[in-house]
Amino acid sequence: MSDAFDQSVVPLEEVGPKLARANVAQRLKSLREGLGLSVAGVAKTMDWSVSKLTRIEKGEVTVQPLEVRALLGHYRITDQNVVAELSRLARTSRSRQWYSRHRLTGAIADFVAFENEASVIQTWQLLAVPGLLQTREYARANTARTLRADPNDEQVKARVQLRLDRQQALSERQQGENPPKVVAVLDEAVLRRPIGGREVMARQLDHLLALAENTDVYTIGVAPLDLEHHSGLGGSFELLKFSGYTHGDVLFVEGAAGVDFLITDPEAVDRHNDLFKDLLDYGRTGDRALQMIKSIRGEMRAG
Repeated sequence: MSDAFDQSVVPLEEVGPKLARANVAQRLKSLREGLGLSVAGVAKTMDWSVSKLTRIEKGEVTVQPLEVRALLGHYRITDQNVVAELSRLARTSRSRQWYSRHRLTGAIADFVAFENEASVIQTWQLLAVPGLLQTREYARANTARTLRADPNDEQVKARVQLRLDRQQALSERQQGENPPKVVAVLDEAVLRRPIGGREVMARQLDHLLALAENTDVYTIGVAPLDLEHHSGLGGSFELLKFSGYTHGDVLFVEGAAGVDFLITDPEAVDRHNDLFKDLLDYGRTGDRALQMIKSIRGEMRAG
């Protein structure tokens, strides 16, 4: 086997279906390109459509373990460790997860799947409390206002339920041996904006403070309104990081009018990593951030 295949023989640590699919896609594409084979040529030999192979290599669809073995046979991969590893990943990629019932599509579907497997979640929020940290009543009020709909609207309830299910999945993962860490930086305006009313907002701040007590998992920072070196004015975003070498960082940008973006471009990801570092370096963290939240909570309840 040539050096082009070296990256494909190293078994990954245990991963979930989204990372498994992404790794199968990347490895199969790398193997094909290493052999100098075209998508059209391989698809013809396998009696597949060009579209099928293209979507497999982009990670847009899963591939059956039997098909993986057939493809590796065509690529003349005889190392049984490689065959077994890619077959295992293909099998893992096809397992159903809790978010399947939400029937998500597009960038939000990929985001939820990646978030569900991230080892570190870094989120900067300019307008609202991050979804993973919201209370049910805050989430309901915020979603209803965003959609300009009644809080009992079915679409509002569906979005809120997705948010709560994401929280539940995170909570369950935090009971494991390597709990994912959440680092959230909020603009001070987020803390002062009484979404749902002053008491709802005060209880939301209670919730933030309660989460922050678990310092092994949660880090909460605040970018004050008078911060001169403010790197977050371009908008909210979330950075997802993964353990080991299972996947590069993923950037999620929630856009206006429901247009979301999932970005893996290294240059864009690096730029947002730098922006997030600035927010932590120049904003308030630790006790200074928590004291600010407590102070604003007191003002919220004082009316």
